[in-house]
Amino acid sequence: MDEVTFIIAENCDLCRIGLVCIIQDQVQSPTIITVSTKLELHKALLYNEDATVIVDFDSLAIENIDEVTVLSTCFLRSKWLFMADIPDETFLMPLTASFERANFILKSNDYDVITMAILDTLAGKKYFCSEALQIIMDGHNRKRESVGKRSLLTHTELELVQLFTQGKTSKEIAELRCLSYHTVNTHRKNIFRKLELNNVQELIKFALKNGLVDLTEYYI
Repeated sequence: MDEVTFIIAENCDLCRIGLVCIIQDQVQSPTIITVSTKLELHKALLYNEDATVIVDFDSLAIENIDEVTVLSTCFLRSKWLFMADIPDETFLMPLTASFERANFILKSNDYDVITMAILDTLAGKKYFCSEALQIIMDGHNRKRESVGKRSLLTHTELELVQLFTQGKTSKEIAELRCLSYHTVNTHRKNIFRKLELNNVQELIKFALKNGLVDLTEYYI
């Protein structure tokens, strides 16, 4: 095998040492670079554009996938393996949607899983641990269900869902939309019937869970 370079972005000494040992056991004469900040990671990639990068998502304080997809577009030959304490759907779903070269495992996975993930990432293959795959599958299933539920509602009903989840009453919505209270109440009953819900509290939970409203528009 040609000489290969790994960049390990990890703040925990124990995890970093463990990753180094696994790589040295599996890869002949690897070059291993360790970094502990996003800035150090960027600098390391400037001189090692084709590196296999192992990133601890938690310890590097990465706020969202955009922070690393920017790096991936700048360094097109790099290959990425992310590690985290838990399989967070808010990270995994964007990861699978926008970062084709990224893989994912948990720090709690056993030796064989971590080893296979490292070797597959090095070889340019896809690898997600079983826990992450389950989260991704569940997320896609909910998305399909959400699309199905959304299609049951009319455009007006979807707009009213937005207003109800913002805490507005039927009377307030009627005044805001220049509708009669009776009309708004009829829409409200139709929304509950179509979504099989019983009250506004259930509607709010359903709308937030299934993406019927933008979280940035929801205030408590």
